[in-house]
Amino acid sequence: MATKDIARTQDSFIPFAESRAFVVDAGRTVRVRQPAKGGGQVGDLNAWNLHDPREHFWGSRTALFQSAHVTAGDHLYSTWPGERPMMTVVEDSIARRCSERGGLQHDVVMGRCSQKLRAWRYGPEHATPGCQELLAAAIEPFGLGPDHVHDALNLFMATGLGTDDRFFFDASDARAGEFVDLRAEIDCLVAISACPGACTAPGSTGLEWEILS
Repeated sequence: MATKDIARTQDSFIPFAESRAFVVDAGRTVRVRQPAKGGGQVGDLNAWNLHDPREHFWGSRTALFQSAHVTAGDHLYSTWPGERPMMTVVEDSIARRCSERGGLQHDVVMGRCSQKLRAWRYGPEHATPGCQELLAAAIEPFGLGPDHVHDALNLFMATGLGTDDRFFFDASDARAGEFVDLRAEIDCLVAISACPGACTAPGSTGLEWEILS
């Protein structure tokens, strides 16, 4: 992957319905944060082994070993050929606060939206890029494409399992300044989209990310 010209230590902002990709070296921590004037923004996170993108975040294995919603102390597990912790949640300012229906944030099982899903769920007038397309655009400079986008860690997304055994989501109630810190256990390429779906609270403007020194 071509990474020479892409900064490894910087602060940045991901506007609503946009995405960014960046390198997080092993041992470094990325903070994903609600803006000081904002809140309620969901972020779909994908992560790959920087040196072998066949190995990437594995939501179902993470749910098996940890839970359907991650928080401080939990690992994000990777697919074959590594099948190992690739990132660790080292701090979570939300700390498993529930939504009104009992949903928890930072879910690993609900997947990602796409342009087709948006058209099906919201109507053809909303057939605009979803997180599938946004993440694909972010990783293109690294030599990756749409086929490399995978099910996401849905940061700040409030989800739960109802009595009918169906998943539900509520609009995120993440507050201004709340954050999640993720430490890379291996060299990672990370991509995050500021989700344009209904899981994001109305009026949200995006997310901040920062690789901590």
